[in-house]
Amino acid sequence: MANELNISGVSPILLQHIKKWRLYRETDRDAIYTIELAAVYHSRTIVVLFKDVSAVTIRDMETLSDLSDGLLHIEMQPQGMYLVEEWEEQTFRFYCRQYEVTEVE
Repeated sequence: MANELNISGVSPILLQHIKKWRLYRETDRDAIYTIELAAVYHSRTIVVLFKDVSAVTIRDMETLSDLSDGLLHIEMQPQGMYLVEEWEEQTFRFYCRQYEVTEVE
C-alpha cells in the first residue's frame, strides 16, 4: 500500500538510505523520461517519481550505485521546472516538470 507524502518546501531532504535509482523511458514514440528514487526518509520508505526528466547529469555510475545516503535538493525554477540535485556527493543533477512522493508501507 502506498500513501501520498508531501515533501515540498523541505530542502534539502536528508535521505538516510537510497535503495533504488532508476532512469527509464516512458514511451516508445516520444523521448519522455522518468527517474524513480526509492529511499528511507525519517525511518519510512518513500518512492519519488520525477516525471518529464531532462538534462540528466550523473557524475559517476559507480558512485550512484554505492550511494547510501544524501541530501536531495529540489528547487522550482522560473521556467516552471524543478532542478533536482544531490548535494553531498554531487552525484546527480537533472530537471523535471513534476514529481510525486509516496510512502511505501
